[in-house]
Amino acid sequence: MILAQNHLLQLSGNSMSYNDPNLKITDEIKSLNLDVLDDNLYYYEYKTRHILSLIDKKIDKESSEFIGPYSSFIGAVYENIIYEHLIRYSLTNDYITKFILKGPHQDNTQNIKNGFLIDPKSQIVFKSGYKDISEFDAMFMTKDALFFVESTVVKNTLSLKKRLKKKVSLLKILFPKIEIKCLIVVTKEAMGTHLFPDYCTIWTTDVLNVTKILSKIKENKKHNKKPFKRYQHKKLKQIYDIQTTSFKYFSTMRWIINSIKKRKNTAVDVGFLKSKQTDMYYEIYGKIIVGYIHQDQFKKLFFDTKVEALEKVLRSKIEGGIFYVAVEKTYQENFQLIYFCKIIDGKLKKIDPNGTTIKISDKQPKGFTYSEIKFLKYLFQDKHELSFDDVVKIKKEL
Repeated sequence: MILAQNHLLQLSGNSMSYNDPNLKITDEIKSLNLDVLDDNLYYYEYKTRHILSLIDKKIDKESSEFIGPYSSFIGAVYENIIYEHLIRYSLTNDYITKFILKGPHQDNTQNIKNGFLIDPKSQIVFKSGYKDISEFDAMFMTKDALFFVESTVVKNTLSLKKRLKKKVSLLKILFPKIEIKCLIVVTKEAMGTHLFPDYCTIWTTDVLNVTKILSKIKENKKHNKKPFKRYQHKKLKQIYDIQTTSFKYFSTMRWIINSIKKRKNTAVDVGFLKSKQTDMYYEIYGKIIVGYIHQDQFKKLFFDTKVEALEKVLRSKIEGGIFYVAVEKTYQENFQLIYFCKIIDGKLKKIDPNGTTIKISDKQPKGFTYSEIKFLKYLFQDKHELSFDDVVKIKKEL
């Protein structure tokens, strides 16, 4: 925790990416050459039953019913092609010192509470409290850096850029002594590749056509696959052999809550919330819940706001009669207050004031916010209660 707290995260989201000269894309990867991959690609699990049924029914391939699952299939195949190329690439590139195994290259799945693991889908996942924090398409190390890999066929890379921040923040906490970098692999249809952060190296490949691949998968029983090509090399590592510092999601949340109350006669230490020390946690948590406010005080915050969705929430029976107050960092690097409340026998609501409008949305019962609220119900004490004046002051200081 001390290492994590002392580490300062710096993200230059608008800077031009810097391509590492030690990681040059090969012609085989650029062309998505399948011939050099043996038949390893067909030993991965694919969800094709639904797609094949749509094809058999002659569903319009331009319809949303078809495009959704078909695009997901293309993405999964692309990720596996890139991974198969990378494992071979790592064995011939002296710059790479360790490469993490996943998929059919390993069979060591575990259901651990905290840490890296290979999940039942054979993906590299970091968990905390048995909940998935982040997933990585591939991961390898050099002498002084850790690279995580993001491979995608999407054309619009905006959502990918947003996801990078969370992954980098998490890895900087887990590996505080080495540099964190990213290898982005996209097709030549991808837009805005020059706008990735400067810790990214960009590889651009041809566009993937999966027609023949899908046909082979469909005829899997008849397709005489070559034996799976498994590699043995000292570079190839199980994720369980990689040493990290400790990060526990809810323990860190408790530390943050305690830290914002350290200053006497201060409802919330806004300076701490806006500090570089705390910056990385916004990317991991999405927001930081700082206290709660009773319903009558909450109503005063919006006494002159006439939004039917909000009025409907206020007419509902609120669990505990309280609203949770959270600080969120926007994509524009600004801070704002958002609120959550749990309707009795109903859903967890997010209340997001944005200028003159208020957006009300439901949070998923299996999501992190739901778990956070359950955790904070037992953590919060009277000292965490915020008044109308407290919230107004916090908003002003933010």
